Amino acid sequence: MVDHDHGYAPNPYGGICTLVHSKFGDENGKRNIVELAEVGDWILGSGGMGRKSAGNDKIIYFMRVDEKLDFDRYLQDLRFLRREDHVDWGHGNKFALISHRYFYFGKNAISASNLPRTISLQRLFTKGPNFRRDFPISSLIRLVEWFERTYEVGMHGDPYTAKAVSVKLRMRLIG
Repeated sequence: MVDHDHGYAPNPYGGICTLVHSKFGDENGKRNIVELAEVGDWILGSGGMGRKSAGNDKIIYFMRVDEKLDFDRYLQDLRFLRREDHVDWGHGNKFALISHRYFYFGKNAISASNLPRTISLQRLFTKGPNFRRDFPISSLIRLVEWFERTYEVGMHGDPYTAKAVSVKLRMRLIG
């Protein structure tokens, strides 16, 4: 769940989506999504209840993990040098997730009701600051196919807290 969408975590700019500064595990050793994700995994970020997010049952982003770097290696990688999330705030980051195949909606977050009925919505979203890892693979395949048919890869909206609107929703023309 994306509690506040500033375009920082995830950072969808420059044709690459990075997820670095995400909620961390707790003192009991519970790991976060950035620590648990593996190359090839898909991550869906849904809106939270706060005023700085799109709201429940809204999809802010959907990204495939194409690279997983140790955080120190991410900080040394020149590809990410000018990115806003390319900084160490001393919060215990361990990894950075990089995606070249992502759909970021921000202010244009899409409603779950837009998804095909064949997608199991009750297993897609969480309530509260958490994540799920039990989404059926058959539903994931249908979800990926639907996104790839419906939207172009990349940004489809500015972050929810952005003041200006500079990015428009780009749907694929089917015909």
